[in-house]
Amino acid sequence: MIRVTASLLAVLAIAASGAPVPDPAASPSLEANERVYDAGKVSRGVAVTHTFLLKNVGTADLSVDAKPG
Repeated sequence: MIRVTASLLAVLAIAASGAPVPDPAASPSLEANERVYDAGKVSRGVAVTHTFLLKNVGTADLSVDAKPG
């Protein structure tokens, strides 16, 4: 509830200031081909790699800051 109220207040403040209100349709949106990967049983010392396909299905630039480990 607090998050919604704060967001609403921010939008109202921008609208009152005369600044353009961001178009929610013009926002980044992340789509992943799978949300979870189960590597199964892995022996100690064996490296496991997996690739997730990520796609920006929105209309604005998307930034992903991912760190391994």
